Amino acid sequence: MKAALVLFALGSGALGASSFAVAEMAVTDVAYVESLNGRAIALVQGKPTLLEPLDIIDERTRLDILANSEVRLCHYRNEKLLTLKGPMRVSVSASAVTAENGQEIAGFGERCVKPAVSTFQGGFLARSAATALTRVALQPRIKIVNRGAKPIRSVALWDSEQRRIVATFERGTASPTLDEGQAYVLVVGRSDGSQLKMKLVASAITETGPLILVVR
Repeated sequence: MKAALVLFALGSGALGASSFAVAEMAVTDVAYVESLNGRAIALVQGKPTLLEPLDIIDERTRLDILANSEVRLCHYRNEKLLTLKGPMRVSVSASAVTAENGQEIAGFGERCVKPAVSTFQGGFLARSAATALTRVALQPRIKIVNRGAKPIRSVALWDSEQRRIVATFERGTASPTLDEGQAYVLVVGRSDGSQLKMKLVASAITETGPLILVVR
């Protein structure tokens, strides 16, 4: 799992150190946590970290799913959701998700989509895949992850004129209901008074998926 201020927009989504089981954002992310019931631990560079929904999984990450827990993982290579039920230990690579006994775990059922990525550096948006206006679904899941040195003071989704708050964030996560064709402004305020902004446009034809912003 990696960091940067990085946008993950499927198809076109905590504040705090424990919410993202990664070191930095790069080209080696191979999966993400679609949902989690119970507890699971990611071992990243020898350091155990509790997983949360929408965490990004890096190449060669080991996951320990505890008893009576379930992780739904979107693996990019096969574009399928994998359901992992604990107790179970797996290794995640770009080519496969492999159980402790060496057996590859196949994906069945729902299709998932690899995220597109955009990166903020000091308030500057370096485009790598997204468009100038980021299109999101009408009911997106949005998550903010702070991997930078400066604490995040506030996160809010505003209307296009920034007169009305459309959604507030609890533990860095929000699931707003948006109007077709309307523009919104996502504002991340940092402790030094600086702000990071991203304009979102709601679209009924955008494939449903999370929006994950990693602040570095």
